[in-house]
Amino acid sequence: AWLILVLSVMTLSACQFLPYQAKPIQPETNTTEFRARNPNSPQFSNYLQSNGVSPSQLPIRSWDRDLLSYCALFYHPDLDVARAQWKAAQAAQITAGQKPEIGAGGRVENHSNNSNITPWTYGMGIDIYVITAGKIEIRIDRAASLSEAAKINIAQTAWQVRTRAIRSLLQYQYNQQLIALLKQELSLRQEIVEMLQKRLDAGIASNVDLNNARIFMQKTEQAYVTELGRQPALLAALANDIGLSVDTLKQMQLPSLWQEEVTDVPQQDDKSLQTYALQNRLDIRAALARYEAAESGLRLEIAKQYPDFVLSPSYVFDQNDRIWSLGINSLLTLVNRNRGLIAEANALRDVEATQFFALQTRVIRQIEMQQATVSSVKENLKRADEVLTVQSQRFNQTQQQFDTGVADRLELTGGKLEILIAQQNRLNLSYQLQQAVIELEDGLQRPLDGVFKLPNSLQNKVSEQR
Repeated sequence: AWLILVLSVMTLSACQFLPYQAKPIQPETNTTEFRARNPNSPQFSNYLQSNGVSPSQLPIRSWDRDLLSYCALFYHPDLDVARAQWKAAQAAQITAGQKPEIGAGGRVENHSNNSNITPWTYGMGIDIYVITAGKIEIRIDRAASLSEAAKINIAQTAWQVRTRAIRSLLQYQYNQQLIALLKQELSLRQEIVEMLQKRLDAGIASNVDLNNARIFMQKTEQAYVTELGRQPALLAALANDIGLSVDTLKQMQLPSLWQEEVTDVPQQDDKSLQTYALQNRLDIRAALARYEAAESGLRLEIAKQYPDFVLSPSYVFDQNDRIWSLGINSLLTLVNRNRGLIAEANALRDVEATQFFALQTRVIRQIEMQQATVSSVKENLKRADEVLTVQSQRFNQTQQQFDTGVADRLELTGGKLEILIAQQNRLNLSYQLQQAVIELEDGLQRPLDGVFKLPNSLQNKVSEQR
């Protein structure tokens, strides 16, 4: 009867087993899904509306920086990886809270004797594990801290995805504008070479002037061809950072110019941005969560100094004799007292603390350098605007002299070239300023204008909606 009872319990337990579910990876399906991604799909439109985009803007006709950021957050696979890691950390929380299973066992014996007593002996026992010193609660706390760090990493990944997307967009825009200016410069230098060639043929110009003009023209042509050749790679990089195919990206109306208005940035001696970063940066919050996990790890090793117990009640029917017993087992820590693992956990906690303080120091230096860079480039851009204004005034004078016959066409073309060179210098400085602003925003992990915000539902898996 006891054997039947044990088998019945084991059978009922087996009914609750979770079945294995195969989930093979199909590369062909993933490739097809990637190429079929459509930024005008109803799913993405719903995603945009849930993040404050007006329905009147849909479908998107002209993509700006924020819309491309949302596109990257919706399609880029890095966020799916971060979500999967958080899901695994959540599963670890369940594991940490599980209590040991109760063990059960039974035995049947037959004794060969000639007495009138039954030769059969039946026995059954169970093992009950008693976890002491709050070890399960400590494991739960540690798993919860690691889960929180993984959850924060989703937002951290989102900021990295956004930063890469707008950085690639900026490089693409800079390339487009630089190509346009180099094309104009090449045209002007070709005109200058042609005019000098005619003057040389007429005996009123030297070979030196013509050769110098040709050298400058060749350099400009080489720069133009180089920038033109970078277009496919920059477009592919932008598509990769957004999470779309190049063919899909080519069908989107991308902005060729960037917004030059830069929100006023506090001066380097203003510590408000540093304070904000130290209090709100996601990697700092994740580092705090990892430190709490290390703290829980130390508490767990200290708690392991107190032994756990196994209570083993049993019942034996031994040849008409009923025997009850209660056993207790434990692994005593009388010798080492878990000193080695405690020292290791204590050292790991110190490592997390040191890494946290080092991260804070890096953040302060990073924000200081980025503030200084933005301020410096803004001053350089201001001077470039002044130079461009002076060049424009000089060209207007040359134009008037040309109209009255005082200046010739070579001088007029040279004036146009000077303005174009000043415009290129201003373009380079404007590009540097936009780069510096992007890096400062990445350091703060928030836009300076405060308009763009990360979606509140970053933890939700959007890939299933595509």
